[in-house]
Amino acid sequence: MAGENELMEQIEYLKNLIENIDSRLNLLMKTLEESADTLALLKDNDYKNSNDVKISIGSGLFSKATLDTEKIVVPIGSSIYIEEEREKTIQRMEENIKSLQDTYNNLIKQKQTAQNNYDALMYSIQRSQEGRS
Repeated sequence: MAGENELMEQIEYLKNLIENIDSRLNLLMKTLEESADTLALLKDNDYKNSNDVKISIGSGLFSKATLDTEKIVVPIGSSIYIEEEREKTIQRMEENIKSLQDTYNNLIKQKQTAQNNYDALMYSIQRSQEGRS
């Protein structure tokens, strides 16, 4: 009986781990998509010719604006920002995206390992129950 309780605890742990990894993967995918959109904007110069640029000023309100992306204000941590050249920001964004993709791939591997362990435990329990019948 103690062995079955331990198996059930392991199964519950793995189930929660898989759900946690799924949540992290979803958040990471949204971050990757946003980062890719930001990078595309930084690399594209067509927006400069647009007369229809709007910036959110909060509470669902927008103001017409012009964008100057030759200098970008970038957070560097602890609520500190620096101004840097667009090309440097593009390089930074590309590095961030690569890091995010690596993290995403590592999470996929972790999920697969957890899923394999979960499936093996479920199979073990199923075989055990069949043996009792």
